[in-house]
Amino acid sequence: MGRIQSSVGLVSGVNIEDTVNKLISLNAIPRDRLQSRVTSLQNEQAAVTELTALVVGVQLTTDRLGQSSLYSSTSVASSHTAVLSAKSTGSPRAGNYSFVPVRQAQSQQQTSSLLASSDQKLTAGEVVIHTGGFLDASVSLDQLNSGQGVARGSLRITDRSGVSQNIDLRFAQTAAEVVDAINANDKLNVVASIQGDHFVLKDVSGSTTQNLTVNEVGGGTTAKDLGLANISSASNSANGSSVLSLSSSTALRTLLDGRGLNFPTTGNALKFELQNGSSVNLSTTINSNIGSLGQLINEINTAGGGRLAAQIGSDGKSLEIRDLTTGTADFEISSPNGNLAQQLGLDTAASGGVISGHHLIGGLNDVLLTSLAGGSGIGPLGQLTLTDRSGASDTIDLSAARTLSQVIDAINGSATGVKAQLNRSKTGLEILDTTGSTTGPLSIASADATNTAAKLQLEGSVNASSVDSGSLKLQFVSRNTQLKDWNQGAGLSLGSFRLTDSEGKSSALNLASLKPKTVGEVLDAIGKLNLGIEARINAAGDGIVLVDTAGGSEKLTVTEIGSGTSATQLGIAGTATSLTVDGNSVSGIDGSRTVRLSTTAETTVADLAEQLNSLSSKPVNASVLNTSAGAGVRLLLNSSASGARGRVAIEGNVGIAFSETASARDALLAFGANETSGGVLVSSSTNNFEGVVSDLQFTITAASTTPVTVTVSSNSDTVSKQITNFVDQFNKLRDKLDQATRFDEASQSVGVLFGSSVSLRVDIAYGKFFSSPIRGAGDIKSLGQLGISLNDKGKLEFDKAKFESALAADPASVQEFFTNESSGFAARAKSLSDGLAGIDGGALLNRSNTLQTQIEQNGKRIDAFNVRLDRQRESLLKQFYNMETAIAKLQQNLTALNQLQIIPPIGSN
Repeated sequence: MGRIQSSVGLVSGVNIEDTVNKLISLNAIPRDRLQSRVTSLQNEQAAVTELTALVVGVQLTTDRLGQSSLYSSTSVASSHTAVLSAKSTGSPRAGNYSFVPVRQAQSQQQTSSLLASSDQKLTAGEVVIHTGGFLDASVSLDQLNSGQGVARGSLRITDRSGVSQNIDLRFAQTAAEVVDAINANDKLNVVASIQGDHFVLKDVSGSTTQNLTVNEVGGGTTAKDLGLANISSASNSANGSSVLSLSSSTALRTLLDGRGLNFPTTGNALKFELQNGSSVNLSTTINSNIGSLGQLINEINTAGGGRLAAQIGSDGKSLEIRDLTTGTADFEISSPNGNLAQQLGLDTAASGGVISGHHLIGGLNDVLLTSLAGGSGIGPLGQLTLTDRSGASDTIDLSAARTLSQVIDAINGSATGVKAQLNRSKTGLEILDTTGSTTGPLSIASADATNTAAKLQLEGSVNASSVDSGSLKLQFVSRNTQLKDWNQGAGLSLGSFRLTDSEGKSSALNLASLKPKTVGEVLDAIGKLNLGIEARINAAGDGIVLVDTAGGSEKLTVTEIGSGTSATQLGIAGTATSLTVDGNSVSGIDGSRTVRLSTTAETTVADLAEQLNSLSSKPVNASVLNTSAGAGVRLLLNSSASGARGRVAIEGNVGIAFSETASARDALLAFGANETSGGVLVSSSTNNFEGVVSDLQFTITAASTTPVTVTVSSNSDTVSKQITNFVDQFNKLRDKLDQATRFDEASQSVGVLFGSSVSLRVDIAYGKFFSSPIRGAGDIKSLGQLGISLNDKGKLEFDKAKFESALAADPASVQEFFTNESSGFAARAKSLSDGLAGIDGGALLNRSNTLQTQIEQNGKRIDAFNVRLDRQRESLLKQFYNMETAIAKLQQNLTALNQLQIIPPIGSN
């Protein structure tokens, strides 16, 4: 029989559902009490969790106070942002810095001669783009006077007619710029020039009224530092004193026209065979890119142990080694490994127990003859016979020449109408006939067996007024060349490429993992691959050459790996061709940085522009410039690289010539400059300067001669704001503690954590921490000294003025107080918070876990109660419904009984 659906008994009229519910509610009292306990535990857990979050919040603010970078926060301001802006790139020191933004960087621009149209055809020939090897590089003034430089200021020159002019040299960067500044003065009748290691002044006034004089201005030393002090000449010219020589501080990287010295990676660099029959070996670890000449001299003398004396020669330009022993053996110097002796010029015969090397530096505006021919030098020169077009002839002795300027000066001193100068591209010499005659040829020939004319690439007889040597191949790529300066300063991308020799043997070179810094390191890495490939600087000194030495039947190849472009940038990607190396025909790849483009009779101006723009090295960007009124077009070439490093020279024989319309020049910034002094002059290939002042970057937005002040000030507001954050965060924790542990006497109510041991622990821990002294973290011992204190309500208060006063008085101690790693405020605060809210043994977290366990256990008991109560409900309902059934049956029986009648006895009426 199914259950009766009504909640009220149909027979008894009893409300069964209410009755059962009341009975169950009585039985549920223990469960309800347990549920109330769970709710209380959950409220406590929520309060503990909130306290935990607030403690962690306090820790985050104290952690920030423990970071040293917070205390180095500075603000940077320029007094004239329209010309010079500045920004912080780290943690610059506070102070005021004075600068003069002398000039902005400029990219070189060259424009061709006027052409009919972009479709005009050129002649068959070759266009050559030189990206280095320029012979007119001038010495920086910072290298003068044995590296002490020049105190840039002004000097006063008075010509022989009595005209006096101040020459402002505050912002002269090189020796050539000194000459340019003097010659640019159109009121002064004086012409300045450079001769070797000194300046020369020539009076052209034609007057003899007074002496040619040079004086200092404003008590400076500019004239003295330039070797021009105390000049008072009664003749029309005056020579300054020498201002360029070697010193112990001379950087090795600047020697030999910037080629530097190459030291062997293993073994002895020099061997000295002494007169007494003994020998000395020198193994050095000097870094040629950061080492000095003094280091090398000291190492030689140390290795000699009193038997050798190395020093700078009396000429100030070479190295001199003296054998201090005696005997009959020859004093000789050689290089067991590498060629250091040859580089220094010490592989020569001794004289009187002394070996003098060749010149290691040139002149103020000059290059060494040993730097020509790709760095191998053009060898000793002899006599040269010059014949001008009028027939006048003279023999010039060049045997004493060590630099190119000495060659030029000797030619210009001849008794002929011939003048020598640098050629148009500034990569070689040009000999000009100035007679105006067309009678005969201009002839240049060697006058002895030294082949001097051929070495200078001038030999010949032409019916023209000039002879161009072409490039004399000044070496500008060496083993010491920095890869960051590669490709006109663009740098080398470090990727991977594969080299395969002619026998098919292959190996990959991963520059990304090798991280080389110089060209020499790349060459050595290739050499260690054990392939039949020799890597070296090419004969022109303008790139890398790979020579196949395997002698196989295939071709040497170099291919990029993945998306790398290193081999392409080095100019060695591709397949070997026939080359001439050391006079021999070889198979190899020449990565010359000198670009050569061939044209045909069908090549147009537009085609040439496209060829230039498609170059992988892309030294220039080419575009066709349409002139006004349809007069024609010009080919416009802009250097791809900004500043002096973007300089290129273009020459060729294809019917198009170029002239420079904007020179390549670096931006200049004078540090510490004022109205009388140029301070320290620094250059940049872009308008941005980094490293002038640590952690500051400067940008020149316009040139100015007025000093700009850049102010770097300590930003105490940053620290104050962080302390305010810390105080606010702790006070939030204090408010929560007060709320959770409150006792209201009026209402007799309490907070959820009233009497809780964990809340008491938090309260006591912070109270003790803030009131106790902190030792071992400098001179400051307490927060109170920094304006941070507890008030009578247990909250923190911050006196910003007191803090900033303490910070200004002793910033180092304030920083030490907060940041000391072992005993500083931040370290101790972290230890405290870890003890309260840390995942390993933190009191709050432990309490939260305990509460969670109790909640879960009570939940299980509640679930069990609910199961029993459900069963009891079912049982009671069943009993009541059974009772209804029984009552119904009784009622049915009673009804049946009531319907029964008495049957009278038979026979009765």
